[in-house]
Amino acid sequence: MAGQFKNTRARTAGANCSIDLQTEVIDRLYGVALNPETMNDLVDHWSALMTPQWRRSAHGRNGMLESSGLLRHFSRVEQVLYQQGGRHQCGAEENELRRYRRAAAFTLSGSLRISAMNHAAAKMLGAQLGDTLSCLQIRDEDLAALSRAAFGLNRRARADSLPPSQLIRARRLVDDRLVLMLIRLIQRDGAPDGILVATTEVDWSNNATTLLRDAYHLTQAEAEVMVALTESNTLKDIARSRGRSVDTIRTQVKSILTKTEAHGQNDLLRLAISVMNIAPPETLPDVGEPADRTRISRGGVELPPLPFSRIARPDGRWMEYLEFGDPKGRPTLFYCSNHGLCRWPASGEFTAAQAGLRVIVPVRPGYGGSTPISPTDDRMEICAQDCIALMDQLHIPSAHLLVLDADMMFASHLHKKVPERVLGVLGVSALLPLGGAEHYERMGRWQKFMLGAARFTPQVLPFLVPASLAMARRMGKAEFVRMAYGNSAADVAITRSPRQFEAMASGSEILLGGGIEAARAFAQEVALIHGTDWRPDFDRMRGRIPVANMIGTENQTIARETLREYQRDYPWVRFVVLENTGSFLFFQRWPEVLQELERLMSNPQDVNAPCPDVYR
Repeated sequence: MAGQFKNTRARTAGANCSIDLQTEVIDRLYGVALNPETMNDLVDHWSALMTPQWRRSAHGRNGMLESSGLLRHFSRVEQVLYQQGGRHQCGAEENELRRYRRAAAFTLSGSLRISAMNHAAAKMLGAQLGDTLSCLQIRDEDLAALSRAAFGLNRRARADSLPPSQLIRARRLVDDRLVLMLIRLIQRDGAPDGILVATTEVDWSNNATTLLRDAYHLTQAEAEVMVALTESNTLKDIARSRGRSVDTIRTQVKSILTKTEAHGQNDLLRLAISVMNIAPPETLPDVGEPADRTRISRGGVELPPLPFSRIARPDGRWMEYLEFGDPKGRPTLFYCSNHGLCRWPASGEFTAAQAGLRVIVPVRPGYGGSTPISPTDDRMEICAQDCIALMDQLHIPSAHLLVLDADMMFASHLHKKVPERVLGVLGVSALLPLGGAEHYERMGRWQKFMLGAARFTPQVLPFLVPASLAMARRMGKAEFVRMAYGNSAADVAITRSPRQFEAMASGSEILLGGGIEAARAFAQEVALIHGTDWRPDFDRMRGRIPVANMIGTENQTIARETLREYQRDYPWVRFVVLENTGSFLFFQRWPEVLQELERLMSNPQDVNAPCPDVYR
């Protein structure tokens, strides 16, 4: 009787503890909706509540989530986060440029290349994405002055000394017209994130001119003269360009002042700008990609900007991709993980070209500028077909695959579809098929939280993913990595190495800058990777092509014991184990990755021979 009472009391205490944890989780859920940076407070409470549930049946776990009301609360907060997610559709540069509807404006990367621009900058100044300032149609001495000012601003920003904005006077080459250029730092998360150049050059659309004419009952000639005045032309300049006398233009100006009831040319300019800003935008010709919509991977201080290319798919979607290295080199498809790490360190991209590698980076649906797909679509199949179409478009009969993190599932499916086109696979921190709860229990704190949810409670991913991305945007990428990968000294060290981290920061924009659709794409992929059995696809490569996998001993997803199980279960995979290296092995040890890739390409091993593991 005493023993029965003791067991009952223990069950009651356990139930009360569970209820307390549920209450803590719910409180922190709504805290995340108010401030995504508090997401970190949720991690430990959620793990304490749910980790014991992992060894229960799926039916038991789902019943607990339903009966506790947690799913209802998750759904409510999810809606709030997705509404907020729409505000992050554009990067910092695009958000800055939205303020300049008609005035020519552009942004500069840390290497002083044009990283974003509006239509007016292309039309009025000849700006070109990814180019240096030399593309601007202004005098050489003005280009030099602008370059010095931007360089000085960027240098002082890196020294944590916030300088004031600067004003540069320049003149256009085509007509010697004066252009004022205001340059200032773009701030994101309290840190410098590029340079904005806004100018006095105005692009008058036909819609604005027509509205100006109709609003003030001007003649067409008077409306054109008024526009010319706003472009800083003198009466003599206007007369010469229109083939009229100065007296005729002066008479037209008087008529304009009368009709608009303006008190002088300054008041006239104010009225014209007001009309210009309310005029409906013109529809740009749909020929290819409009100049002001071309997407670019912005690069960094050393990393050059790269324009995204794209191909059309039969279902009306667009698929983006990046390409760098040697255009005539050996093709390598770079699977950049669901974190979107699509860029290499600057020295790595340069070395790829020197080594004769042609690197192609497919951007999957929903990431970057690639059109999203429906959650009900077969994502694995569509991604494989997209890669096949890309290889066809670029006339690549076959290629080696370089695969980061969780993308081995996608690489395996491509091999399943077209085995003759995949020559070999090199994984870098590549996750292989996982089994039971013990693999997730060994993971780092944040990885256990996110990937454990993907495996055992995927219903909560629509909340966890946008909340995590919002947190990363609010904290800043470097601080987020230090929080999520804090157990790896090697991964934390990367955030303090500008040459390594600028590639991660630039590449991850296709995820963190992609807003709602990128969050949904990430959630779909992580659910597929951890919620489906893709081992048959992976095993299909055995005996057919060489496969290697480089893994660091500080990897936060693949614990040492999990690595030993990989080595036991996949003896046909060549494992290269690197000491004092974490989850971001590629960015820390890229020269060794390229050496291993060269080995795979130049001396493909006998696929039926034993694969001795390597420790470095």
